[in-house]
Amino acid sequence: MYKYRSKCRWNMLLHIDGEVIEIRPGEQFKSKGLIDSRYLELITKPLIQKKRGRPKVKSEIVTFEEELNASSST
Repeated sequence: MYKYRSKCRWNMLLHIDGEVIEIRPGEQFKSKGLIDSRYLELITKPLIQKKRGRPKVKSEIVTFEEELNASSST
């Protein structure tokens, strides 16, 4: 079973599986056979996409223990 979506801007008449059907723009339909038409887009299940970009690296947080003394010692 194949699933298609119409890319045409107008209604189309198609002879599919022994019957004539009317397809509207953007309409999705199923067919038993493979159809070759530039106005129909074969819909497939989306594959799992890999994440793009650099992988995140966990960095350790470095803290300095200092005494911050703002008073002047004279």
